[in-house]
Amino acid sequence: MSKNRGPGARRRSLRARKPRPSRSTGGMPRFTTPEGDDVVFATARYRHAALEEILAILKELQDFGLQDVMESETPGEAGAGERFEFPWFETRSRAPEPVAPIVRRVLASVTLTEETLEVDAPSHRRVADCRQRLEELLGDRIRLVETRALSPDEALRHGPPSDPADFVLPPPEVLDQLEEQMLREWIDDSIPALDGQTPREAVKTPEGCQRVLDLIDYITHTQAEGSRPPGMFSPDYRKVKKMLGLEKG
Repeated sequence: MSKNRGPGARRRSLRARKPRPSRSTGGMPRFTTPEGDDVVFATARYRHAALEEILAILKELQDFGLQDVMESETPGEAGAGERFEFPWFETRSRAPEPVAPIVRRVLASVTLTEETLEVDAPSHRRVADCRQRLEELLGDRIRLVETRALSPDEALRHGPPSDPADFVLPPPEVLDQLEEQMLREWIDDSIPALDGQTPREAVKTPEGCQRVLDLIDYITHTQAEGSRPPGMFSPDYRKVKKMLGLEKG
């Protein structure tokens, strides 16, 4: 027989529930670019037969980082087996500030081979903008053959690519946001090594503080010792010390 608990008991029950971060419908936290767009791993792939012409056009432009890439390559004529990977930079005057003031914001990554040109970016808008720029510049030299996009949740289910050359690192602002979200969730998760307490709960006692510090040191040591597959993201748990006020002044 169920017992009829009063409204006071219900309020206590609700207060006892641990708050959880807001999540997207896919189960992952919602991540956005500085422009406010949802983060997706978006790709547009073109075919072409004009490598030398494309190189000549793009290397003269300030918003593509091709010139620096070409200067770092061994001198020689572009041909079979050549692969050029270079950034597409932000050029808008009212763009969000970059992560570091001396670093130009990278909006997309471009990969050019003897037969293909591929654009990878962390949002639909950035891919669309880069596509518009390339199509205006290159015209019928390129032909779109494929577009695709994966949400962060879908990307995790697919796992890292088998070929490291296929992995495109998300921009720094996305990685920073992802790392902070993961660490803040960890702070409020029940940890078996802390007897089921959350790190935030454990640091309320001197003994708990030490156990959290020992756990962070153990995780950091394990990360340093282990090998990480290309594309596998690994947050820096040492930042938790600052989040929980454990750093020594």
